[in-house]
Parts: sequence; C-alpha cells; structure tokens
Amino acid sequence: MNYKTSIADNVTEKEISEKLGISLSTVKRSVARLKKNKNLVDKVISNNVIAEGSYKTYNKYYVAKCNENFFYIYNSFFNDDMNIAKASERINVKNFLLKIKAICKKETNKYISESPYLDGLNKTELSKKLGIDTKTLNKYLEMAVNAGQIKYITNGLLILNKSIIPDFKKDDTDTRIYHIIYDWCIDNGVVPPDRNDEITVMEDGSVRRRNSLLIEIAGKLDYMKDEEIRSLLTNRITSEEITLEYIAKVLNIKTKKKKEDIQYSVMLD
Repeated sequence: MNYKTSIADNVTEKEISEKLGISLSTVKRSVARLKKNKNLVDKVISNNVIAEGSYKTYNKYYVAKCNENFFYIYNSFFNDDMNIAKASERINVKNFLLKIKAICKKETNKYISESPYLDGLNKTELSKKLGIDTKTLNKYLEMAVNAGQIKYITNGLLILNKSIIPDFKKDDTDTRIYHIIYDWCIDNGVVPPDRNDEITVMEDGSVRRRNSLLIEIAGKLDYMKDEEIRSLLTNRITSEEITLEYIAKVLNIKTKKKKEDIQYSVMLD
C-alpha cells in the first residue's frame, strides 16, 4: 500500500502471490479473511478488466489506519534477492526479518533480550516470543547472518536490511539527517543511534515529536550534501556503537542544558 493514503490500488491476487512469494491459493484464502476483518482492511473494491484477451480482477484495498504498533518497509524489500539462491530460503529469511522487526524496540531495528545471556542474545527467550523451537531459530539466524541481513549486538540483534525502516517516515530535515547517519552506520559496521524522540499525543489525536539534540545536529549538517555528511562521519566516528550524544560530541556541538539540569549558586550577604 501507499503509506500516505493507506490504499493498495489495482492489485491482482496473482501479483500479491508473486511479490510475497506465497501460493495463490493462500493469497485467495487470506484476502477472503481480510475482507471480514475491519480492523485490518476497511473495504475491498474489485474491478474486472479485459487484459491480454482475458478478464483480470484488480482489487483496491483500503487498509485501516493505525496510530501505533506498526512499521514501514519499502517495496524493494519484496524484490530483494538478498544474495540467497534458493527462493524458499529467501522467503524464510524475509519472514524471519519481519517477525524480528515486530518485536524490536519501538522505532528501532534492534531486538534487545529482556534477560540477556552473557551480554548476548537470549535465544530461548527469543524462540518463545517468535513461537518457534530453538533449532529452527538457530537455522534462520545463521541464514540471516550469512546473508548480511542481521548482526549480533550487545544483548541482542540488529536488522541490517535498509528496506525495513527503523523509525517512521516523514519529509523533514531532522528525518533526512537521521537517516543519512543511520545508513552510514549500517554501511560501516557501526550500531546506529536510537532516535529517541519525545512523543506527545495532543488532545485532537495528533502526534507531536521533538528531539532537541537531533535538531542541533541537523542544524549543523543540513547545509551539507549527503556525501559530505557521510565523509564527515567517516573522519569523526571511531566507536562501533554510538548515540546521538556521541555524534554531537564528535561534531563539537555544545548541547543546551535543560532548565531543570542547571544548578544555581546562591550567595548570602
């Protein structure tokens, strides 16, 4: 679907089958169930068109809008061969990535174990969350790591696939700068910083975001071209795991202290 309109327009069930790599019969069963679930799809409008000498049924799906507990992926995710020769293995890895993303720390591509094992991933805990046995989990982890789709980090996992967007999608300066930093980190083996926006839901239901640290970083980098920013990061960043505070420090940005953090001295006569 188009994430701005929440509409998937002019799609055949065959196209869905080919794009997602699942059987046509499964797609037909799933579409029938989706039509009955108003929490997921508001309505489906079918349109029969003569194409290539035969009728084709194109559907228009109006996806129910959701204000939380969702994530974005680019369509390129479905076309990515991931350097995996076997189609079945490729489909298994893609399904695995989406399941991992669904339990990642909110607005990140990081899964962090609640009870880490020796400062690493707790596989028993993860297998229970995913509903698969540890043998299958180990198989998928090995496939995903070998395909360059996942890497182990402190206490968990990091998804490396760039078609799975870590936070949210918006056309603004802060988001542009954050995603340049994020992509540079993925390309250079660095664990990217969490965005950590302050999120406020207003009375009218709208969402307001603010990140004073990211605003200051963007203010220093916005005039630069993408490659200039990437070159600057290459010259300044030396750590393998970073935060926005770290980036501000290496860019010589003096962060403003919050009023509650300022200590006042009182002199009495």
